[in-house]
Amino acid sequence: MDHPVDTTEQCPLCNSQGEINMNTERLVLDSKLVKELNRIIKKLNDEVDMLTKQKKYLQFKLREKGGVKYEKSDVRSTREEVRG
Repeated sequence: MDHPVDTTEQCPLCNSQGEINMNTERLVLDSKLVKELNRIIKKLNDEVDMLTKQKKYLQFKLREKGGVKYEKSDVRSTREEVRG
């Protein structure tokens, strides 16, 4: 990675004589970073889903056990509500 290699290729999207320069090592590194970030995002989304289910379960148990009134907070509790 100390000496990036530039390659020159014919543009695959058009018939012009133009050329595009690509730094292949940078593209590979960028691809690996994107994959790692996607893995981290999926892990965090799974954790949010688990915590949301736990919250709903605990709220249900609290209402069931003591008849405590549940006041919904203004904070949105699920990713679906945030996206909506």
